[in-house]
This record gives sequence, C-alpha cells and structure tokens, in this order.
Amino acid sequence: MRVSKSRWLSLFVALVLPIAALAALSKEAFTQEFATVLRAAVPGHKVEIVEPLHLRITHPDGTDSTAYLDNAYKEYEADPDARQELIERRVAAWVESIASDGVPLDPKNIVPIIKDRGWVEDAKAMSKSRGFDPEESQVTEDYNDELVIVYAEDTPRNVRYFTRKDLDKAGVERNKLRALAIANLRRVLPKIEAHQGPVYSMYTADGNYEASLLLFDDLWDGDIKVDGDIVVAIPTRDVLLITGSKNEEGIARLREIVDQITAEGTYTISSTLFVYRKGVFRRFDK
Repeated sequence: MRVSKSRWLSLFVALVLPIAALAALSKEAFTQEFATVLRAAVPGHKVEIVEPLHLRITHPDGTDSTAYLDNAYKEYEADPDARQELIERRVAAWVESIASDGVPLDPKNIVPIIKDRGWVEDAKAMSKSRGFDPEESQVTEDYNDELVIVYAEDTPRNVRYFTRKDLDKAGVERNKLRALAIANLRRVLPKIEAHQGPVYSMYTADGNYEASLLLFDDLWDGDIKVDGDIVVAIPTRDVLLITGSKNEEGIARLREIVDQITAEGTYTISSTLFVYRKGVFRRFDK
C-alpha cells in the first residue's frame, strides 16, 4: 500500500510534529462506519463489532479473522477530512487479502519490513489464540537485539504476511531470502531522497519502507557526512532521521522528535536510537 510522505516532509521543514486535528467521530462511530462499508464489500461474510476498533469477520467456511482499526483511527485523527478515502482504501486492501487466500506466494513481491520484537510477539500470540502454530505465523529474521525483519508479499493494495510453508511452496531458499527481498524492495521503491538539516537529516522513499532502508548497506557505507558514527531514529515505518554520534544537539533533537512521534503516530516501531558500526545498526546509548 502506498501513502503520501508529505506529512513527514512538513515535520522536517517545520522541525515540529503537526498537532493532529480533533476527530469528528468517536472510536465507536468510526468502528461502526468501517464495519458498514466492510459488510457491503464482503456480503458473504459476517462482520461483528467486538469492541471499539476491533472487528471479528466470520468467513463463509466458518473460520474467523480479526481486524484491529487502531492505526486506521489514528490516521483518521490526523486527517478527518480524508475519512471516506481512508476507509475505502483499507477495506479494499482487506478484500484483496481475502481474495489472495490460497493464491501462491510470488517471490518477486517479497519485501523486508523492519519491526520491533514486541510486534512479532503480539502476532504470535494472536495466531495462538486462533488455534494456529505461532511459529508458523510469519517468516522472520533477527536483525539486532530489538529489531526483526518480517518478510511479506507487497501487492498494489495490500501487504500480506506469509508462512514458512508458503515460502517453501514458492521455492525460495531461506539463505537467499534476505538478498531477494532487498533486491525486490530496491526495484519497487521510488528514488530515495535526502533532506539535509542543520543538526539532523531525513531520508524519504515511498512513505511505507523508510525504516527498511536500514538494510541497504551501500547507503550507509557511502558518503554520508555526520559528526562521528551514523545514528538513526525509526520511530515509525515512514520516518528515518539521521545525525552523528558526536552531535549532541542532533541526538537531543532526535530523541525529542521520536518521543513525540511514537506517542502520537501510527505504525510505530521503536523509540530507540541506533548507531551504525561494523555493518549493522545497534542500540545507541549515550
């Protein structure tokens, strides 16, 4: 799925995170509207509201799935005027995910997504609660002590997480998966843009995979001018901020921005800063 990166460019230029507009709809009303649109899109499915921002969908074969709308609601709060487009886009993505059930994994669509370990553990717990083997829920790979690479299939409307069995059926060897996924991401991403600032900088790509740029070794081994070692912040999937390990003002500014974004943003990843040394990003403590 593709979203605009303009809101983070605005943050970079203004040096402050814009305050989200007050939502016109409550969580309850937003959930009701989302459920109504989803029911119309999948008439053969039963859509129930479990609680605000939590839907249960019963498929025609009797199996259940869950939809959590927390990120959708946060996105709505940030731009209430785009409510209809937001709901229609997310419902369309969900419908596509239903249609893709049973469709073989296409290796050329596999991409790497940076997540924190908490996200992975939550996903495993959800799979276990639904009666599935939590170890089969996603294909993942450790990146460092706090971050994990989660592999997914990216299609025009949706991002689908797949299992080890899906990967085996697609004929992809595990020892070649990371290189394949990074190559695929390079192909689908638009031009990576650098935005230089007085104490920190920002990289932007497509508004979804900025955090995954940590995996592009040639980017970090290139000619990046900072004071000391490269330090980055990835508070959300679409924000990648950069400064130097010896730039005290830059470090302080990154921590301030990260705290604000993780408290208010969607698709949060980590409030930790990471330093690039010996070809990998690790936790930066100072």
